[in-house]
Amino acid sequence: MNAAILISTFDRYEKLARWTAAQVERQWPQHPPVFYSGLTKQGEQCLGYSGDSKDWMSVTLHAVEQLQQRGFTHAYLILDDHPPVGPCHEEALNEVLPGLALKLHATYIGLLGYGQHRGLEGKILGRKCFFLEQSSIDYRWKFSLHPGLWNLKALHTLLLQRMTAFEGELRTAWNFEQHEDDPHDPKTTFLIQRSYRINGTRFLKKKWQMGGAILCESVERFIADVMLFKAKLTGGSMANYARYLAQKKLFWRYSHYLGPYPLFWSGVMQQGKPNQDWERWLQRSSDRELKASWASVKEEVFGCAEEVTSNG
Repeated sequence: MNAAILISTFDRYEKLARWTAAQVERQWPQHPPVFYSGLTKQGEQCLGYSGDSKDWMSVTLHAVEQLQQRGFTHAYLILDDHPPVGPCHEEALNEVLPGLALKLHATYIGLLGYGQHRGLEGKILGRKCFFLEQSSIDYRWKFSLHPGLWNLKALHTLLLQRMTAFEGELRTAWNFEQHEDDPHDPKTTFLIQRSYRINGTRFLKKKWQMGGAILCESVERFIADVMLFKAKLTGGSMANYARYLAQKKLFWRYSHYLGPYPLFWSGVMQQGKPNQDWERWLQRSSDRELKASWASVKEEVFGCAEEVTSNG
C-alpha cells in the first residue's frame, strides 16, 4: 500500500490546516506524506483545484485524482479542524490499519470508532481483525468525515455518485457524509458493504494511562446515572446538581475519543468560529504546548486572542 495524508481545507483556513499538520507532525512523527486540498496555490504539497471552493466534492475529487497520479492508493482524509489531540499509535496507523484495509478490501476505516460511550452500528470482527466493526449498510454515518483511512479508488467512485445527487454549493462535506446510499446501486453496492470502524481501546499509544482515563470516565458516568436517578425520585435540592450532571454527560459524549489518532469529536471549529466545547475540553487538558499553539492559531485565523488556561 502507498498511503498519504490529505488535509481538506480552503484558502481562508490555510493557517488552521497547517496547524493541524503541525499537530500531526508532533503526535505522529513517522506519518505518511501530507497534502492539502482546497488551496488555490499549487506546489509539492498543495494539490490545487479549479472551480468553486464551496463545491467540496469537486475539490476533493480533484485532490484524489492528483494523489492517484502520484501513485497513492490510500489516504487518511482529515478535515482541517480535526488535529490529533494526543500521542498517535504509529504502528497501528502506518502498518496495522493499512494491512487490514488491504485484507478486507475496505472502502473506509473510521478512526472515530465504537466504544467509549458510542454504540455499535454493525458486526464485530474477530481478534485477527483487531475487533473492527463492519458497519451496517443502513448506518447513516458509515462514511463519516471524521479522520479515517480511505481507499482512493472507492472514494473517487463515491464522490462521483454523490455529485450526481447534489449540485454546486450543495456539494458540501456534510452532504457527502449524510447521503443515504442506495443498497441496490451496482456502482456502490460493494463499497457500502466495506465500511469499518475501529475499537479505539485496541490501539492506545499510552495503554495504561489512556485506558485508566477511559475507566475513570466510565465510573464517573455510572455515578452520574445513579445521582440523576435519585434526583428524579427526590427532586428539590438535587435538581440543580442533576442538571449539572446531565450537561457533563452530554459533554463526555461529544468530546474526545481515544485511539490510534486521539481526536475531539466535533472539531476545533464550529460554523466558522472556535468551537466552545473544544475550548472547554482544552481547559481540562494538561498539554500546555497544545494550549499555547491553539491560542496562537486562534488569533491568526479568527482574530481571537483569549488564552486558554487550565481551570485546575
